[in-house]
Amino acid sequence: MEKTSRPDSLFSRPLFAFLYVALLAITAAAAIRATLAAHADREMSKTGRAEWIWYTREVKEPAPIAFVATRDVVLDRAPSRAMAKIFADRWHVLWVNGQRAGSGRQQPGDPLILHEIAELLSRGVNRIAIEAGSETGVGGLLFSLDLEGSGRDAVFSDARWRVDPSRDAIRSGGRYRAEVWGRPPMYPWGWPRLPRPNELTDR
Repeated sequence: MEKTSRPDSLFSRPLFAFLYVALLAITAAAAIRATLAAHADREMSKTGRAEWIWYTREVKEPAPIAFVATRDVVLDRAPSRAMAKIFADRWHVLWVNGQRAGSGRQQPGDPLILHEIAELLSRGVNRIAIEAGSETGVGGLLFSLDLEGSGRDAVFSDARWRVDPSRDAIRSGGRYRAEVWGRPPMYPWGWPRLPRPNELTDR
């Protein structure tokens, strides 16, 4: 009886073996990229030592409030990259050295708002000013600045910030010490996250 030969396995053929290995490599590379991206997202979303600050702790009845929070920072050189991460319940306008850098509205559950401000910073003293407020008088402001060369959380919101009800403080600086609520996670804001790509907009 004539014996029939057994068909060769697909993987014994050089072309199919090569394609199989290539597919495995692509899949592994994609998984590694996803893991690294998730890690980078978690790291960047951290606001480090930043604390929630506000103009006052005394809110006797709901009423609109608006104020300016300021902080001066001295830089040895102008950074090529500087990412400001802000959460302001309910709204903010960011100013750097008297120039408007961006704005936004947020409420608990929303992501951080990111502003790239390197082009507004220079060597020497720089003034960061944030107009903030809410319609009820109650709110919180969280700020962290990542600087290339200085690292993450190089400038952050804390008791050293000054606040003022006058918009003149954008240029002159605040006169009063900011009230501190504490560091994240805090009710009702928890840990503010980074925005997803489809949530990023020019502000």
